[in-house]
Amino acid sequence: MERKKSFITHNNNAASSNSSNIKGLQLFIADLRSTQQSEEQEKRIQAEIVKIKQHFNSKDHHDKLGGYQRKKYIAKLAYVYITSNTTKLNDILFGLDQTVELLKSNVFSEKLMGYMTLELLYEHRNVIEKINDKVEYQLNKDLVGNNDNFTSLALNFIGVVGLLSSQMGFNEELVSNVFQILRSPTSSQNLKKKSALAFLTLLKANPAILTEDSQRKQLWIQRITNLLDDTQNYRLTLTILPLVEFITRNIDPNCCTRLLPQLTQILYDCVVLGTSSSRVNQFPLEYKFANIPNPWLITKIVSLLSLMIMSPNESDTNVQNTAMLHTDNIEPEILNKLRSCVTEAIKLGTKACNDPMERIVQNTVLFSLINFASKLDPSPEAIKNSVVALCSLLSSPEINVRYLTLDSLVKLCSLSGKPAIDAVRYDNLNIILNLLKHERDASIIRKIVDLLYTFTDSDNVKLIVDQLLNFVTNSKHVNDPHIKSDIAVKIAILTEKYATDPNWFVIISLKILSLTTSSASFNDDEIWQRLCQIVVNNPYLQKITCEKLLDYLYENEVSESIIKTSAFLLGEYANQITDSVSIPELFNLFTDKYFIVSNLTKAMILTIMVKLYIFAPEIGSAVIKFLQLELNSLDIELQTRSFEYLKLIQLAKVNGGDINLLRTLFAPIPPFNTKANPLLKRLGSLPSTAGNTLAEATPPSSSSPLPSDTTASTTVLTPSNKMPPIAPVSRMNTQKTQEQYYSEQILSPNWKEGFVRMILHKQGILQSTPLIKIIYRITAPDPTQLSELRISLTFINQTEWDITGLSTEIIPHRIQDNPEYVITKKEIPSNASIQPQKRSEQSFELIVRKPFDVELSPILLVHFKCGGSVNVLKLKAAVGVTSTLGPNPQHVTELPEFIQRWKVLSSALGKDGECVIDGITLKRESSVLEDNVEDAVLLMKQTMKRVGFDIVEQGNVNNTIFASGIIHTKSDGNFGCLVKVKYQDNGKISITCKTTKAGPLATYIAECIRYTLMK
Repeated sequence: MERKKSFITHNNNAASSNSSNIKGLQLFIADLRSTQQSEEQEKRIQAEIVKIKQHFNSKDHHDKLGGYQRKKYIAKLAYVYITSNTTKLNDILFGLDQTVELLKSNVFSEKLMGYMTLELLYEHRNVIEKINDKVEYQLNKDLVGNNDNFTSLALNFIGVVGLLSSQMGFNEELVSNVFQILRSPTSSQNLKKKSALAFLTLLKANPAILTEDSQRKQLWIQRITNLLDDTQNYRLTLTILPLVEFITRNIDPNCCTRLLPQLTQILYDCVVLGTSSSRVNQFPLEYKFANIPNPWLITKIVSLLSLMIMSPNESDTNVQNTAMLHTDNIEPEILNKLRSCVTEAIKLGTKACNDPMERIVQNTVLFSLINFASKLDPSPEAIKNSVVALCSLLSSPEINVRYLTLDSLVKLCSLSGKPAIDAVRYDNLNIILNLLKHERDASIIRKIVDLLYTFTDSDNVKLIVDQLLNFVTNSKHVNDPHIKSDIAVKIAILTEKYATDPNWFVIISLKILSLTTSSASFNDDEIWQRLCQIVVNNPYLQKITCEKLLDYLYENEVSESIIKTSAFLLGEYANQITDSVSIPELFNLFTDKYFIVSNLTKAMILTIMVKLYIFAPEIGSAVIKFLQLELNSLDIELQTRSFEYLKLIQLAKVNGGDINLLRTLFAPIPPFNTKANPLLKRLGSLPSTAGNTLAEATPPSSSSPLPSDTTASTTVLTPSNKMPPIAPVSRMNTQKTQEQYYSEQILSPNWKEGFVRMILHKQGILQSTPLIKIIYRITAPDPTQLSELRISLTFINQTEWDITGLSTEIIPHRIQDNPEYVITKKEIPSNASIQPQKRSEQSFELIVRKPFDVELSPILLVHFKCGGSVNVLKLKAAVGVTSTLGPNPQHVTELPEFIQRWKVLSSALGKDGECVIDGITLKRESSVLEDNVEDAVLLMKQTMKRVGFDIVEQGNVNNTIFASGIIHTKSDGNFGCLVKVKYQDNGKISITCKTTKAGPLATYIAECIRYTLMK
């Protein structure tokens, strides 16, 4: 229907813009509307179809068939298709080829008619099979053509039908052409918007567009995300965001982490600055709707941010989430802006407003941001304010507002935990319960119950269960049995989960079971079976429960669940209530119920008949007559059971009325164990009777004659309308995802020059290109904590043009599972735009927690625009174990002392703390001769000093440098190291390193030295 409406709308627009309206179409439509009888209308349609066929097939007129006539006839066929509710598809398929001819036309109105008609018909497989190749050929022509109007029509078509054709997403040429329009700097903004939506459709049809080729994936995703750098073009941003969100959710969750600062700024501008009375003119009117700047943009940005950021509760519970950012990894400035947005949304939501549309928009923004608030690790006060704002909307007369409010409260309680739950149940419980009493809408009632279910605990379970039971039994507003059944399930779960009073548990369980009539839609077996277990294990409950069951049995209408429970418990403990009811009377009660229950329950009643006979043998004749009724039963279970029970009673009578055998076979059931039923740990007081064997998991099956034949049932109750729990994320899977993202990065050319320089020097040039120069500096903010490093970056514009859209992303090797280093206090560039010869600065801190390979240093991604080009630099910032080297107050100053400590390490750790690297070719500087040993050793000595080692001054071994140092780590502690760097006769270098720690630390140190010395 959406495509039909689109066709009519476009047709009206086309007609109004075209100087020559389609008069024949107007007359045809008028004729159909004027016909009174459906038979006349059918004749008119068939006559028109025949006429169109003749024109299309006529050899005499084919060449004379002009574009206007073709358009008119195709429009008539499309109108027939619409008005017949698609039933005349086969009657109009003859016009497909002519519709394709319209696509080839150079007249806009004709091409428009062709595309719109095919948008209607493409939902049919036979249409796609006939003309898809021709259509895709014409689409490619229009996409690469110079006419923007034709390109726009082609993009519209792809966006509408891209998911209907299985081939379109796999057409490489088509995909490439759409993406070329999206990325091209010469494409108009209108085409960029349409191409973004068209590409999203193709990507949904075939995600392999980005997943099969990792190089294409990185390049294309960068091109797409770079379109968001223009923060002032909100129209383009609005269309790019759904594409970025799909990529983040389904392709690469890390693709947009660098966008966090600018997305936050846009959101802040819209929500905080744009709604401020002091900045009324912050946004032009074209970007405002109902006095809210960009409400659509706000909701889309919040949706994307919700994917990017993982809340603390989600992280703690390992809930599956594609988010790669945690609040502790987000800069305080960004976090504060996001929290300010939530605060401002709450103010908007609680502000008085008379305009209904403005109220709807305010509520939409409020719900969107409050649902996002739990991601930001909010304070208890902020959570309470959110709850207050939401609960104030529960009195809204609009159903949608109440529903969304309750939905937001459920999410807030689930994600924010105790602060939100306390704010709801302590301050607003009466509002929610009052809403439950008077609400008439079924969907809202379900949400209310979900909310109550979310914050119920042992303190308030009695109040909430009583209110829910009262609603189920007395509510006159809702007659839907499914809702009442779902509520009964939730009551059972809450009772089982939080009950601490066995007596109360019994009362509530019996009330629930009494609600489950024959029309009930849920399985109540778990409820009555667990109730029976509790009663068996609590002797003081046995008489009370049986008396309450009698009250239910005396009623005219009783649920089958109550009858099952009665058959089991009264069969066990009927002798305890003989002062209230006689055994013959009990027998009569069950005979009355026997003929209104299912065969399963009948089998249980047959068993209790025998048990009643054991309690009172005088009813033997009545029991025998009753059992004889089922000897010819069609149900084999009932027939077999009756036959066996009769034989046992007859055997007792033959033995002079001795029923000891029956007493042995139907012995009282022993207490249940606690393995299957968690309630027994709280409510089941197991007697410590010697020689008493514990029964298995559940009460006897209704089809079993003896307790020893019981069948275990350990099914855990779950609410019927509750989604299944999300599988927890494996820590290994999360780690693998981050490491894979790290390893997939393709570094920029010449990256290693800056990498080696960063190992050797504490400051210098990391990368220099004709466009930008990046300077680094490594410092330790606290001289006593050398494992904590600050890396300062300076970006210098080396061109005559402005650099814009500067943003960075720092990618660590790992972020979970005890990572070797952690990146903290990550700032954003001081200026996103850099004028010629000016600079922008940024810094971040890195904590070295334990030794690691310098090859796993963080990767720096730099995105910027300059001179109309989009540029990306990917560099590895070398931060290895030698970056933490510091002065040692007791460093080795003499060679004999060095040798002595070397021997101590050798005897203590052997080869475990040692690494040897041979065959290194020394790099040469202009002042060093090829075969000059003295100059080579001097260069080695200078290099070791620059890295941070203490050099042992000695003159005995001229070709060797002896050095020592202390490696600092945050978690593992500090470790000493001794190093020998020897210049060999063959002109090569060997490095030997020993450390006070067994393992790969010595290798990590030696590798850092190798990088600085090798050619």
